[in-house]
Amino acid sequence: MKLVHGDGYHPCEASEATHVKLHVPGPFPNRFIPVQLKGTRAGTGNWSWNGDTEKPTLKPSILTRTSFDGREDKVCHSFVNDGFIQFLSDCTHEFAGQTIELLDVE
Repeated sequence: MKLVHGDGYHPCEASEATHVKLHVPGPFPNRFIPVQLKGTRAGTGNWSWNGDTEKPTLKPSILTRTSFDGREDKVCHSFVNDGFIQFLSDCTHEFAGQTIELLDVE
């Protein structure tokens, strides 16, 4: 996906992508992750991506938290490797500790 400021996300060639859209089971099913294919990601806030839309690998791990009224409500911490999502043991949902194939993105 390519983020066009003021116009949202648009499908594009992998070489032009600014984000990867992931569809995963759990409390945060749809995520847009800022990515880059080349160079150092230090200081960018991006994840490195292997450029594969069928079996993506993203580095480093993805940590998503929500909090309401000053308390942490949900945690999802995972690695995406070769088209699978590995949910780490610190997740607060039913997929903690499991590795599951990514769901198809529509």
